Amino acid sequence: MRLLAEASDMLSLPPGLADIAEAEDAGATASARKQREWARGEKWQKMAKAVSRRNEGTGGGMHFEFDTSDPKLIERTWKGIPDRWRAAAWHSFLCESARRRGNHTTDAELIGQFHKLQEMSCADDVQIDVDVPRTVQLHIMFRRRYRGGQRLLFRVLHAMALYFPEVGYVQGMASIAVTLLCYYDEENAFVMMVRLWQLRGLESLFTENFSGLMAALAEFEQDWLSRGDVAAKLSDLGITSVTYGTRWYLTLFNMSLPFPAQLRIWDAFMLLGDAPSSTTGTGKEAPNAFGGADLDVLHATSAALIDATREFLIDSDFENAMKVLTSFVPVKDEDMLMKVAHVEYKMRKKRGSTIKT
Repeated sequence: MRLLAEASDMLSLPPGLADIAEAEDAGATASARKQREWARGEKWQKMAKAVSRRNEGTGGGMHFEFDTSDPKLIERTWKGIPDRWRAAAWHSFLCESARRRGNHTTDAELIGQFHKLQEMSCADDVQIDVDVPRTVQLHIMFRRRYRGGQRLLFRVLHAMALYFPEVGYVQGMASIAVTLLCYYDEENAFVMMVRLWQLRGLESLFTENFSGLMAALAEFEQDWLSRGDVAAKLSDLGITSVTYGTRWYLTLFNMSLPFPAQLRIWDAFMLLGDAPSSTTGTGKEAPNAFGGADLDVLHATSAALIDATREFLIDSDFENAMKVLTSFVPVKDEDMLMKVAHVEYKMRKKRGSTIKT
């Protein structure tokens, strides 16, 4: 397919050329992006339904809901949620997943738990304290030790370690919490993180022996990477998905891609991270290996990155191939990234439906 063949276009130009191109295009591009963002924001406002949750007490107030089954919403999510609607949309997507699963804990109940957990000691606090200042040092929100964002990050991770005692704290969790704290206060960042663990398969990925992560990476290799020259090349070099995929999946691509590209992946994953409905005898959805989650958005993104770096990988030796796969991926065009990921996603869904029939 032509789009897959052009996947490398998403990557940045070499440093010297990139600086020249960015200087020439900066003014016009910034203006065009503002106009585009405003127009897209208006479209999302029309899709949003305002609802009041004042009767829930703590965590109540005005929220927005979206019809997650609307094809137009799905299409626009692949194109990127406007930043001013991102927090509301992510929250709505996960709340709808929770309602669909049944027996979900309300936001107010989770917020109450968050405050209670702050009063408890945690065996992981020492390691959390070590990891917090080195998670993200350049962002102004997280620069000051024991203050501001670092304090909020510690409190969220402390609560998560206690709320999921079988998993506790694992490196990689901090990267996810940091992204959520860019859009939510500490209470709601905790709520969203719990939802990700329970509804998007992260609890399985972070299990003590990482059996869920190994299953996810095996699924990627078997169903997404098993065909083609790149798979053969990596096999010849003895490189498995564990060597590069562990960081991608456990951090949901945080710090592996530029922040705007990461957010676009999260947009799609928040919306499309539910496995296709399969009900039990009680009418409730039956969980799969990832607790009812569908990791195909993560798999599609991984496949898109392999597509983008294909030319480098085919001509690489072991050392250079490892460098390409484990280094920061300089995605310049997140629109192209998501177009390629979307193609990979649709191709996989089509193959899956063909197998079932």
